[in-house]
Amino acid sequence: MGSRDHTFSDLKPGQQATLFPSLGYFDLKKNRWRAQVHGRVYDGARVPIGTRILLRGLKRAMQATPEDVASETFQKRIDGFLTTPGRRRRIVLQIHNHYYRLRRRTRRNGAFYGTLSLPTEAVKSCLHEHSLGLSGSSPAMPMHLVVASNDHRASVQSDVYLTPPVGISIISDIDDTIKLTDATSRREMLANTFLRPFAAVDGMATLYQLWQQQGCHFHYVSSSPWELYESLAELCTAVQFPAGSMHLRYFRVRDEMFKRFRPVRRNSKVGIIAGILKRLPQRRFVLIGDSGEKDPEIYRFLAKRFPERIAAILIRNLAAKPLSDKRLQKLKALDSNVQVTVFETPEQIAGIVPLVISNQ
Repeated sequence: MGSRDHTFSDLKPGQQATLFPSLGYFDLKKNRWRAQVHGRVYDGARVPIGTRILLRGLKRAMQATPEDVASETFQKRIDGFLTTPGRRRRIVLQIHNHYYRLRRRTRRNGAFYGTLSLPTEAVKSCLHEHSLGLSGSSPAMPMHLVVASNDHRASVQSDVYLTPPVGISIISDIDDTIKLTDATSRREMLANTFLRPFAAVDGMATLYQLWQQQGCHFHYVSSSPWELYESLAELCTAVQFPAGSMHLRYFRVRDEMFKRFRPVRRNSKVGIIAGILKRLPQRRFVLIGDSGEKDPEIYRFLAKRFPERIAAILIRNLAAKPLSDKRLQKLKALDSNVQVTVFETPEQIAGIVPLVISNQ
């Protein structure tokens, strides 16, 4: 819709919204640039009864003390889980000077999604500025949530990261791949998620920066909950992981509870990565994960499904749950065009991407 034909998002008083980093891609069938946008509307003033039950279960699972629960870190991390979803809200976004009213209202969990056609000239300008080194480390178009002129809520914005049709993309897991989580122990995983400062895996940010300088684009795909997005984004910014699209999942109280909270859900992760591969059919991909959960099996499945698209699978070997010989042999049985490497330190995989680039 054009700049003269738009309304505004109909958030209720007290409701807030978050926009997440989105994927911008060139749609070969439609011959235009598109963006997959995603966000969430919530009301922080009320706490659903199911969430209060969840909170009590979480405290028991972590064996948290009253001091732990009262800490600033815990209160900040749990905040996203204590909100009421903003259901059936109309969402209007602005990218450049174009306005987009999403076709569907927010879902029961407050999430909203849309696929938008981006303004061609604005995309060309953004990519040109990036090629000249004028627009930061990644080609990105800012997007904003449109609210009424008399609405004094804080501005809500994020970026659409433009990924050219051809090139190398890094699809990276988060927990225990670039962030220390200890997902092999439920108690430690919960404590690292809710009680302790987030910490990056040593050297991974420097390695990713090097790969970005070599022309790679980044997509962070994790089964960490969207409710932790702001804390994860702060970590990525603080240690300077390259910016890129982010793809997490929603945590649903009624069918999971924290006793079943795990950082990996295989089907959703496979679907998300397959969606990225389909939207970027001419790019090649390096998949990076860890041995703690199902990354080796997920990446093996994807490499068999998209044999010409996956250039390398890199698995960080965790001391608490190293990759067994059986799991490793299944990975190495893949097509010889897929570089499979198990590593303990980032230095061991620094040369993989230049090798992939030279083999294009």
